This record gives sequence, C-alpha cells and structure tokens, in this order.
Amino acid sequence: MPSTFLGLNTSYRGLVASNSGLNTTANNISNIETAGYSRQKVNQVASSAIRTYTSYGCVGTGVDTLAAERVRDVFYDIKYWNNNSKLGEYDKKQYYAAIVESYLNDTKGTNAVKGFTSIFDEYEAAMESLGTNTGDSSYALDFIGKAGNLCEYFNLLYNNFKSMQTDVNDEIKIKVDEINGIAQEIATLNKEINTIEMDGVSVANELRDKRDLLVDELSAIVDVSVEEKDIIDARTGEASGVTAFSVKIAGGQTLVDCYDYRQLQCVPRDTYQQVNANDAEGLYDVSWTDTGDDLGVHAKSTQGELKGLFEMRDGNNGEAFNGRVSKVDPDNQTVSVKVTDSYLLDMCKSTLPLTNGKITLSGKEYYYKEWSFQLSEDGKSATYTFQLDEEKNTLNNAEPISTSLTHEKAKIGEQVNYQGIPYYMEQMNEWVRNYAESFNKLYGVKGATDYRGDDHTGAIFYTGTNTVNGEQYKMKVGSDTKSYSSSDDGYFKLNAGNFNVEKSIENDANSMATHTVETGGISKYDIIAELKDLSTNTDKMTFRGCKAEDFLICLMGDAALNAESANSFQSIYSNIEQTIASNRISISGVDADEEAASMINYQNAYNLSSKMISVLCEVYDKLIQETGV
Repeated sequence: MPSTFLGLNTSYRGLVASNSGLNTTANNISNIETAGYSRQKVNQVASSAIRTYTSYGCVGTGVDTLAAERVRDVFYDIKYWNNNSKLGEYDKKQYYAAIVESYLNDTKGTNAVKGFTSIFDEYEAAMESLGTNTGDSSYALDFIGKAGNLCEYFNLLYNNFKSMQTDVNDEIKIKVDEINGIAQEIATLNKEINTIEMDGVSVANELRDKRDLLVDELSAIVDVSVEEKDIIDARTGEASGVTAFSVKIAGGQTLVDCYDYRQLQCVPRDTYQQVNANDAEGLYDVSWTDTGDDLGVHAKSTQGELKGLFEMRDGNNGEAFNGRVSKVDPDNQTVSVKVTDSYLLDMCKSTLPLTNGKITLSGKEYYYKEWSFQLSEDGKSATYTFQLDEEKNTLNNAEPISTSLTHEKAKIGEQVNYQGIPYYMEQMNEWVRNYAESFNKLYGVKGATDYRGDDHTGAIFYTGTNTVNGEQYKMKVGSDTKSYSSSDDGYFKLNAGNFNVEKSIENDANSMATHTVETGGISKYDIIAELKDLSTNTDKMTFRGCKAEDFLICLMGDAALNAESANSFQSIYSNIEQTIASNRISISGVDADEEAASMINYQNAYNLSSKMISVLCEVYDKLIQETGV
C-alpha cells in the first residue's frame, strides 16, 4: 500500500516542475534579443511508479525535472557555417571590386571623374594640334604637358592599387588576430563547460551558446568544421560527462583541440623575399607558430574572408612564374629554368623582381641576386637563368643546389586564379611598356630632327625612373628583344609607377623631334603623323588584340565582370544565409507568442499543483484531527 502522504509529495514534484518551467520561460523572454542565445526548455519525464500491492498494481509518483536544455539543431549550424564562409569571401571581393571600379572610372557631367579615356583624348587632341601647326614650339610644349598628364594618370593609378594592396594586407593581419583570439576563447570555454558538466547532469547552456557564436564569427573569416566527442571513463567504460570539442579550419587544419589551441602568425616578407616586382613592401605570409607551416590560404578548399582578401591581394589570374629546371651549375650557383607559357615569353608582361627575389625549386626555397632571359629561336619557349645568392641561402639554411634538381618544378609565387590587384597592375605595366616601346621606335627613327635641326636618331620620348638612384632609364630603340639581363635598361623595368617623359624634352620643348631630315623642314611633321597612327593602328601596337586607345575598355571590362561576379555570388550566399538563419531561428530562437503561451501553461500548472497541495492538506487535517489517527 502506498504512503499516506504520497499525494503531497507528488503535488510537490509538480510544483517544482512548474516553477522550473516558469524560470526557464523568464530566462527565454529576458534573452529574446540576445545574439546567439538558444531557446531553452525544461526536460520533464514522469517519475517512476511504485507498486501498491493492490488490485490496481502501481501508482504514479509525479514528474521528474531532468534539466533545462537548449533547443538547437546541429544540422542547421553546419549549413550556416559552410555558407557563411562563402559569403565572407564574396563580401570582401564585392567591397574591393567596387573600389577597383572607382579607380578606373571615367565619367563626364556634374560629378566628372577624369580617367584614362578623357586624358588620352586630350593627349591625342594635343598631338593633332602639334601635327597641324608648323613651326610653333608652343604646341609641342602643350603636347609634352598632356603626355606628362598621361604619365601622372598611370603613376597615380599604380600608387592607388599599391595602397589598396597595403590596406588589404593590413586587414589580413586583423583577421588573423581575430582567429587567434577566437581560438583562445573557445579553448577557455571548453574547459569551463566541462567543469560544469562533469557531474553528468548539469548543462552549460549559456557557455555553449557563447561557443557556438564564436564559431559563427570564425566561419565568416575562414572555413570551419567542428567535432564534439564524449570522453569515455576508462574505469567504467561509460561517458564521463566531459567532451572533447575540436575546431578545424582552412581545409581541415586543427585550430582548437579541447583545451589546447594553436596560433597563427603574420610574417612580413623581407625585400629579398619578393615574388612579384609590383608588390607592396612587407606583405604577410600566414603560418602556424608551432610548426612554421604555411596556412595554405590559396588552396581550393579554403574559403572565408581570409580567402577573399588573399585573392584580392595576390590574384594574378593564374599567371605566376613556373617551369622546369633545365640546367644546374653548382660551381657558379646558377639555375636555368625553361618556360613555355606565353605570358612568360613576353618581357612586357614580366612581374619578376629585378634583384633579390625568391624562387622555389622542387618545393624548396632559394634566393637569387639577378636573372637573365633568352628566347628560343622558334619563339615557343624561353630560358631564365637565375644567379643564386649563396650568402642568403646559407643564412636561411637552404639546401645546397645539385644537378638532381634538373627537370624538377620551379616556381616564383603562387598561381592565384583570380584577377586581383597584381593582375590590374600587370595590365597597366603591359600597356605602358608596349606603348612606350612602340612610341619610342617611331620617335627615334633614323634622321629624327627637332625644331633646331638637331639629330635625335635613337632618342626616346617615354622612359621610367630608377627608384634606387633617381636616374631615368636609358632605353635603346630597336634593341634585341630575345635576350635580356635584369641589369639591362629594358622596357621590362618600366612600370605604371615610374612611367614618365624624358627629362631633356620636359625641360626644353624645342628638343622634341617632330620630323626626319628627308622631309626637309619642320613644316612636315612625318614623325607626328606616325605617332598619331599609333593609337588606332594595331599593326603598330596592340593590347590584348585591341587598339592602344582601348586600354580602359579592356580593363573596365575585367573590373565590371569581377564586380558583377562578386555581387552575384554575394547576393546568392546572402539569400541562402537568410534562409538558413530563418530555419535556425524557427528552431532555436525565442518566439514571444510561444513564450507567452508557455508562461500561461506553467502558471496554470503551478496553480493546480498549489491547489492540489491545499486540498491534500485539508484531507490530512481531517484524517489526523478527526479520525484519531
């Protein structure tokens, strides 16, 4: 037979359960606007019945309140994290693609922005005036000024892109610091969660919410995968109540392993570690502090804001130096590399650092002082010979070179298949080099004569400034285009940043060559006529199969396509995120109406349990006071 006071104890259990429900509901309502908070519910089960040894067998004993648990679906968490990484990548690409478009902008009207087309039109108009006004050097002065404006446009554009590359580089450092901070916080939370849950009963709901929110933040920066395993007690073979929570990033590299966490470091490149001549100084390579291994952000499996930033900073359209070692001379410390890619056969497209660069041979890094270039007779391949820097290689513990490197892969930098900042800078350099070389060939023809009748055969109009000594390069008209040394004053040394007009011409307009001796006088500007034709005649100069004056059209086309792609993918992943987030909230979010209903239900249950206790008190009072028990 059950205890006489069983009903009172059963009602008390109901009172406790209802009170727990009300407290949990109050907690949910309080956190209705808290970011990352997961709705909690009280997990209740009917308590075990007891035998009564009567005809009806057993009687219930009320309710047991097990725990207040989070309502959360891991499936949607994983979906959210995967999509958030893609969204983060295209958020960054969208932002910087818009800046690229603004740099290349050329508009007329109220908010006019003078770009390449406007400046080049003025430049051509000045050339036209020069060709039709004989004997007046003031028109030559005007043309030289417009040529200077063209150079300044490229100088400014080049420096803008370089400044943007520095900004992206700084943001990479910020993101790496954020990853390190999140890793440390997650490891700390793992310890706190296990301390609370070690008894196998308690659940650290708020701490788990905080940890998941950190993973949300991390997933925007880099792709993540998480795993939580129960730790089995070796003595009992059962779950100990403690779990091992691990986080992996960037294609499966461990960031957090329970209480342990790893840190990333940003190592700035020294000047002799450059891989692209156009790169800003001090670009960061991201590696693990414990092993020194590279994070591998350029891998196809990597995603997130960090990937977007690296692709914008290093994106070279997949056109990095690569080839096979054809010859090794250990005695003279030289390595020859044969290349066949078309962009490596044209020195106007060269991005190699002129001195003090880094080359990777068979996966090992070496440093070189200088290089030379030799195009094959058929023009289908070329050989680059690098003079290694033995002192720097010894200092950096590089392995001695040997003939075993022959036929091994050689590369400088990474082939990043995205049109980022290096791509646009290379395109500018290519146009400047081609235009300067083509212009100078026409300008310095045999018999070229200025206003005074002085001979300017072999003279140049466009050149560049050596940033080391401040002197202008002495380009040679009609020089050999099949063989170069990095020490030569070739057009490959010219870039959009150092592009300018020859000083002697800037200082004295009368020294500008306008005609040849054969034309017999300054009134016949045959050189100017040839130069005017350069802008539209693809036989004299072509840029990506287009006319010289179509430079901006080509580059704006690239920028527009990249911006459109970034905008499109950003919109797609943003919509997907909203859908997943909506599903997430529908499960784990706090709904005011639902909580109001729960509050009424728990209140009613609490009142009924209280009423039941009051009724039983009267019963016991009657039983004890009036029956003489």
